[in-house]
Amino acid sequence: MWCGCVIRGLHHITALASDPQVNLDFYVGVLGLRLVKISVNQDDPGVYHFFYADEKGSPGTDLTFFPYVGIDRGVLGYGVSTRVYFSIPLDSLDYWLERLRSFGIHYSEPRRTEDGVVVEFNGPDDFPLALVAHKEADDKEIYPWRDSPVPSEHFLRGFHKAEITVISCKHSGWFLEEVLGFRKIREGSDSARYAAGDGGSGSIIDVLCPPGLSTGYVGAGTVHHIAWSVDGDREQVFYRERLSRLGFGVTPVIDRKWFRSIYFREPGHVLYEIATKGPGFDVDEPPERLGSDLVLPEWLEPQRGWIERILPQIRLPNGKKIPSRYVDRNPR
Repeated sequence: MWCGCVIRGLHHITALASDPQVNLDFYVGVLGLRLVKISVNQDDPGVYHFFYADEKGSPGTDLTFFPYVGIDRGVLGYGVSTRVYFSIPLDSLDYWLERLRSFGIHYSEPRRTEDGVVVEFNGPDDFPLALVAHKEADDKEIYPWRDSPVPSEHFLRGFHKAEITVISCKHSGWFLEEVLGFRKIREGSDSARYAAGDGGSGSIIDVLCPPGLSTGYVGAGTVHHIAWSVDGDREQVFYRERLSRLGFGVTPVIDRKWFRSIYFREPGHVLYEIATKGPGFDVDEPPERLGSDLVLPEWLEPQRGWIERILPQIRLPNGKKIPSRYVDRNPR
């Protein structure tokens, strides 16, 4: 049935933010992720698109943001992906608790779960985040950023799981199993767990359906979409044809330059993406210079002048200002 075409796990998670500089300072300076690409929202090129990941920008480590200056705060509820969970080694828990304290970040009391020891906290815009300390984190294939303020032994080991909140666990679960090919791990009265591919950390999604919530609203501090990873074009086309044949609205294959994507909504209205593993973030920047300048896909280069004028200026950790040819739109 599946012709060897399987979703391997999480590719990236994209969220919305309100202040690009605050966002950059937190995810690089506090969480220690590498800014592997500075670009723009290709569907709204007056807005940045930041990609934070490991040294190479590996699929499964990449949290990305569209920072819309002044955007309204999002509201959690039905139809919204909720907390983002990162893996850390078990031996790194004390390090991360001390690091969060040193930045004045309030966190929940560590609690033991089926995943490991979980610590919840919020990033800028009250974006819900969590660390999951577990044994499997040591075996995950990631590449710690050599210049990270976080030592390599404590570097975040990519995503542990995704989480969505929907009205019906049954309908969203059916979609994961019967359309996308996930396996059901467990099911309760108001939640269920599914895994893609070989299972394990980085391939899990929890579907929550607690009673009595309102419909959520995607804005600053909430996830925009969850992207699942496939090996290449063949697998992506398989899923696109399957979704179309079953009557689900799905976009054409869109070339995002660093990977190719299709987008669709699951029955609970959460936006999913299926993205190819490659070609990767080094197709337009050498590995040692990833995230060092504003990069545009070729089809947006003719608009670079307008884009650089409209984007707010940001300062990278090394002091460099982006865009370098920024023009102050409100001179005093």
